[in-house]
Amino acid sequence: MMQVSAQSAVDQLTEALELLCPRLDRTISVAERARNLWAVSVAVGALAASDVLVRDLTNLARDFGLMDDLHGGAEDIAHLVKWGLLDRNPFS
Repeated sequence: MMQVSAQSAVDQLTEALELLCPRLDRTISVAERARNLWAVSVAVGALAASDVLVRDLTNLARDFGLMDDLHGGAEDIAHLVKWGLLDRNPFS
């Protein structure tokens, strides 16, 4: 059985979030950026504790203006991240 150190998990999360950055660019529609945030939430769900994931994904959404661009702001971000971590699709 392979063991994953805490440091390598952090590195994997950091790399995954860095890959998301271009997908949150404000030149992309708000709807697509919201879907991208949700999709990455699904993808990184096993890389860290849920509180770390929520914090990091929320900060990323704030830093790229998605929180400001969504009508519901922080509430919408929390919803997208929560559903992503549960691997549930809020768009259907």
